Amino acid sequence: MMAESINKLESVIAELSARGLQGRAGMVWPVIVKAYSYDSHGRMVYPRSFFFNLKVDKELHFHFKKKSDRLAIHKALIDKIMNGSINIHMYHFGMFCIYSDDQWLYNEDFTEKVIGNRRYQYVNTLPKAEFVSNDDFFSDIYSTLIERRSTHIGEYQRNPSLSQVRMLFTADQFAAWTGRHYSNADWVEPIPGAMDLQCKKWIGEHDPMAPIKIADGWVEGPIILGHEGAENGLRHFVRGVPLHAGRAIHVKFGGGWIEGRYEWSFVHESPIQIHAGEEVIHIREGHIVRIRLTQGR
Repeated sequence: MMAESINKLESVIAELSARGLQGRAGMVWPVIVKAYSYDSHGRMVYPRSFFFNLKVDKELHFHFKKKSDRLAIHKALIDKIMNGSINIHMYHFGMFCIYSDDQWLYNEDFTEKVIGNRRYQYVNTLPKAEFVSNDDFFSDIYSTLIERRSTHIGEYQRNPSLSQVRMLFTADQFAAWTGRHYSNADWVEPIPGAMDLQCKKWIGEHDPMAPIKIADGWVEGPIILGHEGAENGLRHFVRGVPLHAGRAIHVKFGGGWIEGRYEWSFVHESPIQIHAGEEVIHIREGHIVRIRLTQGR
């Protein structure tokens, strides 16, 4: 039975090494390579789910309960990586198949006395494997995409520019991986490309990923200054719809909207006026608003 288990694992590793995942010529491993000043060999961080799914997909349903059984396959894998027949990822996958998350057993087995001096010394030159949750793996990747550099006025930090993906973090998770903590928020959503790691804050039961229904006949978007023909000159637009004085407009503030009437002086860089009852609110170009598709007052 033990020989069958060893042969099964070795055959899967040989198949993956030769053909790649899903039969592809090459293999892409989800891995984050880390180097530390105190550990020159560093770490290779993998999402635990990836290795678990690969193990299940290849029907590697065994558990090496006896130490002698674990050592037999452990030594065989070390010999394979030493002679170059498998790469570091295959070695880490093999270790996962043997020990999974049982670090105590791995530490008990991995001693110079047990596996031999030559193997022990060699493995100690390799990057260590670290298996993390999906949350931490994605958070780690996100944090490495933040643009950072030091300037005379402090650290420059810009959120990764994403156009087809939105990401949400709990406030604590975002703080743990970026160093920026947002108080009074259940979820934070980084604004793509924003400086200083700016985020939208979401509180309570509101689902920030659910599309907010816009009433028929209205359009939503940033208010942008443009030109309406050679003679008419400057004019504000929302999604290509021109704004005229007195037009009904809804202006986004926080999680809600303020209803009002649009007015502007037609002087470049002058603030946009929103008349809401007895109050006048000033907004700038780029503010998110809603307007009717047809002229309304």
